[in-house]
Amino acid sequence: MVVIIRRALPEESSALSELAREAVRHWGYPTHWLARSQSSDSIPADFIKENEVYVADEGGEICGFYALANASKPEISQLWIAPKHFGTGIGKNLFLHAKERTSAPLREADD
Repeated sequence: MVVIIRRALPEESSALSELAREAVRHWGYPTHWLARSQSSDSIPADFIKENEVYVADEGGEICGFYALANASKPEISQLWIAPKHFGTGIGKNLFLHAKERTSAPLREADD
């Protein structure tokens, strides 16, 4: 199946938040760290509306995503891949997409 990179939708907030938590759990962070990080890995709908957030979508399944912060000098603030998609190239493709977005002379809101 083909993976496309597209803008995230505000209504995908819960799915993105769960994907981020799943990835954090996969890396084996201590339980007390996970408890403290629950709010920091949450991706609210307002965040998606106000920032550039892109997802890797494979037939309607979100496989990973990234978010850019600092509109004047954009940088990656989050990059998460669902553990079952590790090693598939999705992370590399998201990173290259982000690199292209951050180095474009005049960034546009949508692709």
